[in-house]
Amino acid sequence: MRMTKAPGLKSRPRNDGTTAHYWVASAVAKNTEGYPLKTVRVHGTDDEVAARCRVLTAELKEWLTKRGKGTRPTYDGTLRSLIRLYQQTAESSYFEVKSNTRSMYDESLRLLETSVGARRLEKVTGIDIRRWHSKFKEPAADGKTERHRRAYKAIQLLRIVIGFGVVMNIAECFRLKTVMEEMRFHVPRGRTAAISFEQTKAICELAISKGRLSIALAQALQFELTLRQIDVIGRWEDAEEIGTGGIVYRGQRWRDGLLWSDIDDKGVLVKTTSKTGKVAEHDTMQYPFLRAIMDLVPIGQRFGPVVKSETTGLPYQQRYFIKMWRTLADACGVSKDVWNRDSRAGGITEGGDAGADIEMLRHHANHDNIATTQRYNRKTLEKTSNVARLRVAHRKEK
Repeated sequence: MRMTKAPGLKSRPRNDGTTAHYWVASAVAKNTEGYPLKTVRVHGTDDEVAARCRVLTAELKEWLTKRGKGTRPTYDGTLRSLIRLYQQTAESSYFEVKSNTRSMYDESLRLLETSVGARRLEKVTGIDIRRWHSKFKEPAADGKTERHRRAYKAIQLLRIVIGFGVVMNIAECFRLKTVMEEMRFHVPRGRTAAISFEQTKAICELAISKGRLSIALAQALQFELTLRQIDVIGRWEDAEEIGTGGIVYRGQRWRDGLLWSDIDDKGVLVKTTSKTGKVAEHDTMQYPFLRAIMDLVPIGQRFGPVVKSETTGLPYQQRYFIKMWRTLADACGVSKDVWNRDSRAGGITEGGDAGADIEMLRHHANHDNIATTQRYNRKTLEKTSNVARLRVAHRKEK
């Protein structure tokens, strides 16, 4: 793998014949004293390893720039250089979003960079952008569906990057921003999948039988309390300062996940949510299925993160959690179209099917408005059948 594609990458053969890959800060810059991430193990395909190295390098350069040690990236007229400028300028909005959001941004930025990054902005037209969108949405293989979400996200990131170019007073970006304001693209449909209680129960029971109580806990908490995945398992992000407390492992700090201290001795859970900062409050005693799983955790182990890997004793990396969950879900016959993060929608949908008032569901899900709750409250046969019963009964009353 070329170093220009994966800056800072070092590789080392292992005894079992495989190769271990590492990102090394000192291989990127000399003035890294005081930087908390010296060496980071990177995993995945060549493209994933390269992308991770570029992100780590961008974060190092941003850290160096803030301290007056690094050189600022330069714009050479290409989209690629504008993307790098966006990712490496300390004042960029790229560093204002959460690390997990940056990771999603990076997927689309990588697509733009590898496919059209060499294009000079003064020569780009709206027709070009429409062609890019059409190319991005093409199926991954024959027989597969079009990737509308992939294309939509890439164009949204292009808008953001062009907007940053306007802030940087780059002339070509003023023109392209005006062009893109006149362009509309297909907005992908929202997800319609939802996990049922029966599926939740099957996954939890199998997880417990496999010695993965942690997965059962996460699944039950997400479904029963309609909590977001990140508010249950948390997330790992690069630690700017190692010595400021919290759980730190290999240069990363864990945050946003559920702690046992968020649940009082009466079973009431009170937690500030990561997305909106609003406080979620739930009485876990009202959910016998959830409580039965929570009670499997010995009292002496109810400290720190609620969901911890049985293998490491640490909170899960999201990718590994999803992989473990998917294996269990597949074994339970859950369609691959249904994801773990659909648990929240599943809980809300069950409440709607049971006749819960939409305003009560809004509070349960901690939504700001009913419109959001309605999107999570999936259409089901139970709902349409209930409407049918009410209509027929009304006719008989006439």
